[in-house]
Amino acid sequence: MGVAKADLRFVDVLVIEEGPAAGPRPRVETFSFKSRDLRFLEQRELATQMVADAAAALRYYGETVRIRRPGLRLEVRVQRVRLVYEGNQLKPKKVGVLEAALDAIREEVDGVEVVVQ
Repeated sequence: MGVAKADLRFVDVLVIEEGPAAGPRPRVETFSFKSRDLRFLEQRELATQMVADAAAALRYYGETVRIRRPGLRLEVRVQRVRLVYEGNQLKPKKVGVLEAALDAIREEVDGVEVVVQ
């Protein structure tokens, strides 16, 4: 689905909760999925890549966005931005390297939840 700030982008998953529980404005969450081979990155490289991805997810799919879809045109505040990395064979081989990168994201990019499956 298209969301816009300065330009039109297409978020991987956009969740719009409608109904009385959502209040006058629907609750909105976005998901950005990444399939990157992170196995051989060292701690600094991994942190740099993941911080850049998290910042981009927040910049393009977070804060306030305009939803652009036929029949649905809204300006909404995104409550949660999630960045999801494919795991299994693609995740870093050293657990400590991944945990350090996740700590770097928490320090540098506020408002993005990062998950490695």
